[in-house]
Amino acid sequence: MKIICQILLILMLDLLAVGLVAASQTEMQSFDCESSPKGTFDLSKIDESITKEFMKAWNRSHNGIDSIEAGIYIFRNVDGSYRCIEMRYTNEPGGITTTMDPAAIALVHTHPTRLDPKPSDADIRVADKYCVPIFTITSWGMYMYDPKTKKITLIQHNLEWLSASKWKRNAQ
Repeated sequence: MKIICQILLILMLDLLAVGLVAASQTEMQSFDCESSPKGTFDLSKIDESITKEFMKAWNRSHNGIDSIEAGIYIFRNVDGSYRCIEMRYTNEPGGITTTMDPAAIALVHTHPTRLDPKPSDADIRVADKYCVPIFTITSWGMYMYDPKTKKITLIQHNLEWLSASKWKRNAQ
């Protein structure tokens, strides 16, 4: 009898744990990106150090010629400026398999030239899930999906996203 009670107690605790996990997942799915603590992404803070990281990702992706993609995380420094760290390079065709860094305030990745340059449905799902803008860089330009506005915007034409001076000029 004592063993049966222990088994029932374990089963009830397991069910409670499953219920708590399901409830927390539901809360995460309904997270409102407008109240995200990550704040608004400021395009005027893109500087030469960041455009150099864009170039590295572009080169790792073979300049959009084949289906290899590469990406970077963007982080906010204490002083408000931005810095980048490259995503683990997987050299896999058609995408990037990576783990989201919770401190990242934006994601940037390449798209092959033969594909739609705008963020894909999968890109949009990632941006919405983590409440961070996602940028795609291609030879056609740089596009941004903002999970707060739910809009895709052309940020820079053609390869202008590689030039720090274009960012300064466009910010003014």
